[in-house]
Amino acid sequence: MIRLEVIGDPIEHSLSPAVHGAALSALGVEYEYKKVRVAAGGLKRYIAHAISDRVDGFNLTMPHKVDILKFLSEISDDARLAESVNTVCVNNGSLSGFNTDGRGFELSLNRSGYEFKNSRIVILGAGGVVRTLVTAAALKGAKSVCVINRTQSKAREVCAAADGISDTELSFAAFEELSESCGDADIFINATPLGMSGCRGDFENLEFLHALPKGVLVSDLIYNPPKTTLLKEAERIGLKTQNGLGMLIFQALAADEYYLERKLDMQAMYEKVINNL
Repeated sequence: MIRLEVIGDPIEHSLSPAVHGAALSALGVEYEYKKVRVAAGGLKRYIAHAISDRVDGFNLTMPHKVDILKFLSEISDDARLAESVNTVCVNNGSLSGFNTDGRGFELSLNRSGYEFKNSRIVILGAGGVVRTLVTAAALKGAKSVCVINRTQSKAREVCAAADGISDTELSFAAFEELSESCGDADIFINATPLGMSGCRGDFENLEFLHALPKGVLVSDLIYNPPKTTLLKEAERIGLKTQNGLGMLIFQALAADEYYLERKLDMQAMYEKVINNL
């Protein structure tokens, strides 16, 4: 039996047990998957528990994706570049860290008929996941990535972290420049909490959607609700859309590959997981 956990604070809302459970059940793997609330500063104590209780691996969400780095014996190249880890394998007291968010998002793009390579990408927001997406896009040969954020210094930091990875053109802009930054986008990504269930804020004006080309994909990383105000309006004016559920499922499947030390048929597994959720 494989023993897995997901840690974070808050953690009650996490769908990780359901998603990983659906995947592992479909694979016929006997498993145990628990949610464990670990507050900021509690990683050292948790890791001691994970090792002593023979936990095989654990997923991380806020606020631990960066703090875990100093506890790792090994770290994958993409996680090192993004300075963010969401998956840890435990082996004889040694911790190996990986980041599956970038690959998870790319696989969700592929399912919608898009890819990072040669794409012009506009990302709204500059939180932790954005650095991972910018790094992944650069590694995969995106033509350009523009990060738009109310606080431009944060957008600048995200771009600077990925500078030099590839020939991808990196830029940033203020929220007020959103419409003029969207004109030649292939993929538009909302990585802010605007429109999320439980979040008071939402977009006050969606006029910028009309500046997007007709062939663009509008991707919202939010999956609750399944259709945000942003996605509803994008669909209304004829744009292709996707929510964050695909990324959630694919990043979990990519983590399971590390836990199980085997390759999975990602698209086939996606169908099994989505049907079981």
